Amino acid sequence: MKPHIATSDGNNECLMKAASDAIAVQDAVNMIAVAGAFHRHLKAMRKTGMSGNELNNHPVTICFASKISSLCRMTPSREANAFLASQKMANGETVQYAVIPI
Repeated sequence: MKPHIATSDGNNECLMKAASDAIAVQDAVNMIAVAGAFHRHLKAMRKTGMSGNELNNHPVTICFASKISSLCRMTPSREANAFLASQKMANGETVQYAVIPI
């Protein structure tokens, strides 16, 4: 299937601020601050009329998701292990996990 091409107006104040913050958080180490900013901008971007795939694939969304992935030191094996551990915790089990310093 051929991808749909969307356009994002860089003159829109909401999108300008979201893009600026998406770049600024690339040096961040505070997951709560990154996730909070991401959430705030997703909600604001939705108010501009964006939704679904257009929002999921927006450059700002990708930048924030990349930073979160980076802070988690994401690899395919860490992701798989996280899903397994989450399933165990959801069933009331205690799990151990690797903590990789930033």
